[in-house]
Amino acid sequence: MRKENSTNSINEKSLLEFCKAHKALAKISGRWKLSLLFALLEEDLTYASFKTILPDISDRILAKQLKELVEDQMIYNKKDKVQSLYILTEKGKKIVAVLTTLGAIDEN
Repeated sequence: MRKENSTNSINEKSLLEFCKAHKALAKISGRWKLSLLFALLEEDLTYASFKTILPDISDRILAKQLKELVEDQMIYNKKDKVQSLYILTEKGKKIVAVLTTLGAIDEN
């Protein structure tokens, strides 16, 4: 958590106000968010499935980043009595498509 008056906090507020790309990138920042999104591109996953695919992620960070992705409407958490299933939303699919395109720039 940053102090409100810190230079980093002031700079971040300024960037978020004036740069839409920075705002979008802030939504996917986090060590594991991109991996979580790309994993969901392959198939819908349960919490336990994420732990199998990404064994190095801690429970706390996994829960936090999944919650943030749900709040930002990039993924959907479909809950029933047995399990929670995480599903990539249309917004999430669009973001993954843009990231895939950006990743292909180095290939050419």
